[in-house]
Amino acid sequence: MRRTQVTAIGALCSLVLLGGCGGQEAAEQERDEAVPEAAEEPAPHQGHGRSGTARTPEDDAGQGAGEVFVYNTYQAEEGRADREPATLTASEHTTFQNLEWTSWDGASATAEGEILGTWCLPECQDDPYAATITLVEPEEVDGTLYYTGYTVESEELPEEMREKMEEADDSALMLPSAS
Repeated sequence: MRRTQVTAIGALCSLVLLGGCGGQEAAEQERDEAVPEAAEEPAPHQGHGRSGTARTPEDDAGQGAGEVFVYNTYQAEEGRADREPATLTASEHTTFQNLEWTSWDGASATAEGEILGTWCLPECQDDPYAATITLVEPEEVDGTLYYTGYTVESEELPEEMREKMEEADDSALMLPSAS
């Protein structure tokens, strides 16, 4: 937790414990003034996460065990641990884009978005298939948990394309190389 966040939280706790100093309105005003400063993030990195900022294991240090990431090579050839990316290169054959995450927990992560890949070219290049993507089966690699597989639900994805997608990467996500 950043020092400014700790200071802001400490100030709020003090106001609440004192039960005076202007009461709840003063505490809310103090919170409203402190939170924007504490919530400042680094400049957004295009194509990552809801807020546009990629989340890494270092960002979640001290947040408790069990944080799960997805290995993503979108705009990062060397790959990175990511959370709630807007675009996810799932494998060398499959990409998910325009993702809006509805859940992200230790067991699975689900997003609405689009799917395309080498298995559906040229049909899907300009018109990807709308789909619900669920990341599953977290496993530890070098001390970090990563989702290792995915499922796709789509009314738009023709059966022949689904078969090609499954043949291409067997619904497996890329993982970092273990050291």
